[in-house]
Amino acid sequence: MLSFKAAQCLFAESVGRVVETERVWLGVATGRVLAQDVTACFDAPSADKSAMDGYAIRSEDLASGQPFAIQQVCYAGMTPRALRPGHATRLFTGSLLPRCADTVIPEEQAVASGGHVSFATSLRSGAHVRRRGEDVRAGAPIVSAGTVLSSGHIAALASQGIEEVWVFRLVEVALLVTGDEVAGHGEPVGAHQVRDVNGPMLESLVESLGSIVRSRRYVGDDEHAIHEALVELTDEADIVLVTGGAAGGAKDLGVPALVCAGGELLFHHVNMKPGKPVSAGRLRGKAVVFLPGNPGAVYTTFALLVSPMLRKLQGRVNLFPPVTQVRADVTSQGKSHRDEFLRATRTAPVAGLDCVRLHAQQSSGSVSLLGDASGFVHLAPQTTVRANDLVPYYDFATWLR
Repeated sequence: MLSFKAAQCLFAESVGRVVETERVWLGVATGRVLAQDVTACFDAPSADKSAMDGYAIRSEDLASGQPFAIQQVCYAGMTPRALRPGHATRLFTGSLLPRCADTVIPEEQAVASGGHVSFATSLRSGAHVRRRGEDVRAGAPIVSAGTVLSSGHIAALASQGIEEVWVFRLVEVALLVTGDEVAGHGEPVGAHQVRDVNGPMLESLVESLGSIVRSRRYVGDDEHAIHEALVELTDEADIVLVTGGAAGGAKDLGVPALVCAGGELLFHHVNMKPGKPVSAGRLRGKAVVFLPGNPGAVYTTFALLVSPMLRKLQGRVNLFPPVTQVRADVTSQGKSHRDEFLRATRTAPVAGLDCVRLHAQQSSGSVSLLGDASGFVHLAPQTTVRANDLVPYYDFATWLR
């Protein structure tokens, strides 16, 4: 059995990045992973410009104390004439700075009358001027390969006239839900059965990380059927996620089916709670992950072990988001020899430190309050956490994105 820390690294190391790329329009690239470094094609701004509405002057002319003759009104998109001594050019945000001018005085600090303007303040040379290249210089990196593109990245790329970018193709995931007791989507639910929670939940989790579910399939507790499904699904997807079948009971047939299909079991069980049965293998060059059957345990193992695998497949640079420190609201004692992950909800900060409320219900089979959780508190084996103690916290806002 693997320790939790070892499992996090080994699960991620068991997959490789997808190699196929595609070119997409910038407007639909948000959330995609950039496949190539992008550098600036030109300086931005491309010339000295006014940072606000006002008047361009030569700062040395302020010493005279005389009104400035307004030489020209120059809107953004127009080319101003060179500024003459003792004159001012009316500018607007984004207007080109006239040659010989070095300062812009905001309109709020100016009094214009009869073709002249006076100023109620004196500013340093260069005030309110956006200098050429102050945002980025030609040849400087803008966005690095492996970055998940945000709207901010899109803005930076668009400012360079870039309309399309190369991104890694979307990672495709197959879901295999096992168990005689699970009723598939649209099927009648018998008295001995439960509705499928794991399939829709996993599909949502996969898509929240920017991947897609290629296939979702249901099979009962039949080793041959699981065997056939695994072979077919590894042909369809980059990674297969199996729910149930790994705990080691008489009807846990996922791992035997993998081996029977010619696959290799890489890691069997992890010393964590919930989620101990989680295991991983490889079949036909594709990763196969066996998750527990209880939805709470599936959620936990996906967030902490599967999400880094998907980030690796996607080509991301940062596989493991930060683990922060928060204050716990109540005393909690680790009762097992496993790393425990307790569902918690972030609350208002106290004295500048984030706080969380630990859920009273921590059963891995409970789903009614799962939507209220904002993250997991990590409780080391045999550890007691007292109210107001700092504890490690895995925030869903980063671990499930």
